[in-house]
Amino acid sequence: MTTAVMQKSNIVDQEKGDAFYDKHYADGGWEYSRWREYLWHRKHLVKHFRIARGARMLEIACGTGFHTNLFNRMGFHCVGIDRSESGIECARKRYPRRAFHHCDFRDVPFPDNSFDVVVARGFSFYHYDLASYEAHEATRTLLRYLKPGGMFAMLIVTDLSGAREEGCVWQNTLDDYEAHFSSFGMKWSVDWAEGMAICGLFKPN
Repeated sequence: MTTAVMQKSNIVDQEKGDAFYDKHYADGGWEYSRWREYLWHRKHLVKHFRIARGARMLEIACGTGFHTNLFNRMGFHCVGIDRSESGIECARKRYPRRAFHHCDFRDVPFPDNSFDVVVARGFSFYHYDLASYEAHEATRTLLRYLKPGGMFAMLIVTDLSGAREEGCVWQNTLDDYEAHFSSFGMKWSVDWAEGMAICGLFKPN
């Protein structure tokens, strides 16, 4: 691991982020087209990574639960977690048949090696410096929840320009994602489609 990775950064302002997301989710959160999201995730997640129907899945930072519910409707056994209390409260009201937990991703209420797939969509640690200590620790933590042979999928918006404007999320490049995921000594995959990076990390059997 390089010195740059080991240095901690202050890019992710957790308290500021918590306040933003709590208010945002209390106001209803993001609006999605159900059909568009279904088609996109079927093509760029399920088929791209050949995820078997019935897989046990964990969605990190699930917000108001839209995609956790979508993944269940697609035939997976998906559980959603988020550290935003208002997000989870909204998710439970909207999708009472689904399982949601209010917790930090470091404190998931499941044993290690519990899931076939862990999915992180728009997770803040991957919006900024992918070479930071925090980003690498986040990935290492999420890998713990995977069964041997399982897969971590990270999906995040970027225009690949490399722009790092102060006060804004970073527009990381494919090289940035490749450097991050290749550093774990596992099989990895990095792609991009329709404005989103599509990254996979595969835990050995």
